[in-house]
Amino acid sequence: MDHILFLTALIMVFDFKDWRKLLTLVSLFTLAHTASLLLSVYGVLQVDENLIEHLILWTIFITALSNIFAGKTVLLHQIHYYFSFLFGLIHGLGFATDFKMIIAGQTDKLFPLLEFALGIEAAQIILGVLILLILKFIPKFSRLSPREIRLIISGAITGYVLALLFV
Repeated sequence: MDHILFLTALIMVFDFKDWRKLLTLVSLFTLAHTASLLLSVYGVLQVDENLIEHLILWTIFITALSNIFAGKTVLLHQIHYYFSFLFGLIHGLGFATDFKMIIAGQTDKLFPLLEFALGIEAAQIILGVLILLILKFIPKFSRLSPREIRLIISGAITGYVLALLFV
């Protein structure tokens, strides 16, 4: 769920006309979390799983909050490129425990990791398209502007994550 919330907050400031930017954003995220996952799988980087789960919640909170307070879409696009890569490093460490269980006992770790990364990339692109489709059609069935929709969804994500962080 945290992965979907993060991607929703990250992607929702884009539009279909920005498909190249969106593809770059998703690819940066995949590259970053694959790099940190690789370091973790090969034992170069060891981080407490509880700390990572907490940090992942903070990445979602910060991204959703930026959607509320950064007024200009161009600024949000730039900020989200940085978030995509930096926060992708943290999210990759969140995948580490599960991925290590998947490849337990295998001698080749690189090929399964690349398969995993390509699968995640495809899933994120599909999710991005679905998010944009939903956001495109909400204004047609409501009186809300795209900016109001972004604020409502970002506020809901922020509130949900705050509850997880402090409860």
